[in-house]
This record gives sequence, C-alpha cells and structure tokens, in this order.
Amino acid sequence: MDDTHSGSLQLDGRDPHYAAVAQQLLAQISSGGLRPGDRLPSVRELARQTGRSITTVLRAYEHLEALGAIAARPRSGYFVNAGRHANGLPQTLAAPAGAPSLIAGDLVSDFLEARIAGPLTFGDSVPVPALLPVASLNRITRQLLRDAPELAMPYLMSPGLERLRQQLAGRLAAHAVPVGAEDVVITTGGMEAINLCLRALTRPGDTLLMEAPTFYGLLQAAEEHGLRVVEVANDPLRGIDPDEVRRAVSRHRIAAALFVQNFNNPTGSLLPDEAKRDVVRTLGARGIPLIEDDVYGELGFVHGRPTPLKTYDEADLVLYCGSLSKTLAPGLRIGWIASRRHARELRRRKFTLSCASASLPQLVVSRYLETGGYERHLRGLRAALARSIARISEAVLQTFPPGTSVSRPQGGFVLWIELPPNVDSVEMFRAAARAGIAIRPGTLFSANAQYAHHIRLNCAMPWSAAVADGIVTLGRIAHALAAAR
Repeated sequence: MDDTHSGSLQLDGRDPHYAAVAQQLLAQISSGGLRPGDRLPSVRELARQTGRSITTVLRAYEHLEALGAIAARPRSGYFVNAGRHANGLPQTLAAPAGAPSLIAGDLVSDFLEARIAGPLTFGDSVPVPALLPVASLNRITRQLLRDAPELAMPYLMSPGLERLRQQLAGRLAAHAVPVGAEDVVITTGGMEAINLCLRALTRPGDTLLMEAPTFYGLLQAAEEHGLRVVEVANDPLRGIDPDEVRRAVSRHRIAAALFVQNFNNPTGSLLPDEAKRDVVRTLGARGIPLIEDDVYGELGFVHGRPTPLKTYDEADLVLYCGSLSKTLAPGLRIGWIASRRHARELRRRKFTLSCASASLPQLVVSRYLETGGYERHLRGLRAALARSIARISEAVLQTFPPGTSVSRPQGGFVLWIELPPNVDSVEMFRAAARAGIAIRPGTLFSANAQYAHHIRLNCAMPWSAAVADGIVTLGRIAHALAAAR
C-alpha cells in the first residue's frame, strides 16, 4: 500500500488508548449528547479530563475528523460536524411479519450482468489495487515459484494448507474464539464458505433467518439452495435487535441463521457485544445454527477488531466464515470456515464440491502472514478507508438533493444512502450506468425488495478528481430524478 495514503492518522498498537477516547466521543455524538455544531474540549482540556496524553487525544481527534464526525476550524478548535449528522441516518424499514419470502433472483442477475467498464468502482464492494500490498504479494509469489515451484503444483486437498489453517486459527484465538487448525476448512473465497455452510445445514424449502438490508450475494446463495427467508431489520448503527430475533424464532421454524454483524454490508452497522451474546444465546437455546459472515471484521476504524459472534458460542452452533477478499487480495480467493462441530462434514462437502482450493494462493498468503506484513497493512488500510468514507460522505451530502441521508459506518468501506422518497434507486442505477458509473440499488439488499429509495456506494479507493467528479455526476442524476416527479 502506498504510504502517501497514511497521512497523520496512524491506527497502530503503539497507542491503544486513542481508540477508547475516540469511541467515547463518537458514542456521545451518535446518542445526541454532543450535537451538530457543538465545540469539543481543547486537546489539553480533554487530555486533562481523560488522563490521557496530548498525543493520544490529538490522534483521537484526527481519527474522528477522518470519519467525518468532527471538523477542525482554524484558531477555533474542533466541532461536531453539522453536515454529516444533521440529516440523521438512513431509515430502517420494518421487516414483513408474514410468511417467509422467496428471493427475486432475476433482479439480482440483471444487475450482475450489467457490468460497467470504467475507472470508478462504486458498484462492487472490493478495494482498488492501490490500497492493497500488491508489490509484497507479487514478490512472495515470484520467490515461491523460483525456489520451490513443485509446492504449487499438487492439490492441497480439503481442508487445505495446514500452516495456513494454523495461522487463521491463531488469529481467531486472539479474539477468544477457541478453534484449532483441525477445525478450519480453507475455501475458495467467502462465498464458497457460505454456500458450504448452507449445504450442510439446510434443505430446499427450509427457512433461513437473515438481516435486512444485507449483501445481495447472500440472498442469491439462499435462492440457489431453494430457501425461504425471514428477515429481521438491521439498524444502520447498532445492527439487529435481539428481541426481534426472539420474536422471529418463536413465529417461524428456522433451520439456520445467517448474519453479518461486524460492519454489515451495506449499512456498516456494528452489533454491540452484549447484543451479540444475547443473539447467540437465543439461537443456541433453540438449537438453531448460525452462519457468521465476518469478512469485514478486520476493518474497524474506532473499535479496532470487534468481537466475533462466535466468541459467545457456548453450544458450538456458530459456523464462522472469513475471507481475505476485503482486506488483502480479492483475486486470491482465500476464504475459510471455522467450526468444531461441523468440521468433518464441511471437509467432505468441500471435497465433493471443488476437491481443493488453489494451492499457490494458499502458499502465498501463508508466507505473507509469516512476514508480519499483514498487521502493518491493516493499520494503513483502516486509516485510508476511514478517510475515504469521510470524504465521500461529505461529498454526497453536499451534492445530492436535500433529504438525502448517509450511514455512519464504524468499519468496512461501503456507504448506505437514503435518497428522497421520489428518487427510485433502480432508475438512478440505469442513469448512472449510462454515464459510465456503477452503483448498487437498494432493492437488491432485501428478500422483500424493500429499500427502493436507497443506494450503496463502494468507498474503498483513494480520493481523487475522478472520484469527486463521479459523486458530482451522481448528485446531478439524483437531482434530475427528484425534480422529474
């Protein structure tokens, strides 16, 4: 990753206290204790109040400024950012309480086929190469092929490279997820991990519990397996409501649950730890297995790496799915499942599905993790994504029609945007496509085709003139659609 993207914001382990200061202030802003336009204490004053150093407080302020939560005014200090918070958050729509829904897969297929060739990647939720350690991965690949080419030639049969499984289990153990290498199955990306779990846990006609909005690829997977979906609403800040989960499992015969609660795609929401414990216990008490999709978990801005749902898995009913596609290299297609209870069946199903994942990517990733470069890369990536989210958020609020609301993700790299009620997101998608810009309309993110006035933007790219022009163009399109009705 290019060091010029790091700036003065350093998310590293040398000063772990700034995150606590930043989180305390962010909580006050989100709850309304600090209102738009309020002046924050000076750096010296807050250092005295919190007992932290001036450097720590300054780093916390820099971080919140990168998130767009506060703004510095010359010779005046720091203020809560009125532009970012005045319009509130995108609306959370109540999930239908009726019968389980079938997925409208044709709509998703239409958008997947409408690929846009151009420099802007607001559509697909992947980081651009400029944010990834391309040079390091290429160097390791060349070394492996030069020094031991025979290692990359044979199958690495399911469950995959042992050393890589040990490394992944070690990373999970650091977050109180007690799994060993024997409990990890390497997959070809995160989507294969999800599909393997669905194969193991469900049968056609079963009902799957999911949040809404959620990533449309997960809805596609549910459709492929012939599943019906019951949705619980996902708040754009705090995730799903444990009480709503309890109501859902009491009303419906749920075969399994599938949640993304560490920086949900598309909202960026983060479920608090106590709510995570509550949800896992509720499902565990009924023997309902939970598939946890945690592909964004490493990308927290303020909290750092949040606790996985599986941390609270006393009944061993959570199947943890991870991937390096959002953090390291999408094209390497390295994913995994961690589950002690289901490991043997998952290994068998992986073998019958695809025999083995590619050998060379597993070897490259394992070698890269051994270098220690991944943690350095993640620190810089989190900083870059926080700045990009902040810049694009502000640009959207400045250029889109009045009444637009923008999510406030605490991690990940997508923005969830609610448009005025007379702007249809599918029409906006089509108009943007004609302008050479890809976005994702909100109807993709719900089994019930809700969120017709929402869009998702990928922000995993450095700010540039092209990005700024793209946001301006999208703003003009939204204004035109709003004026036409």
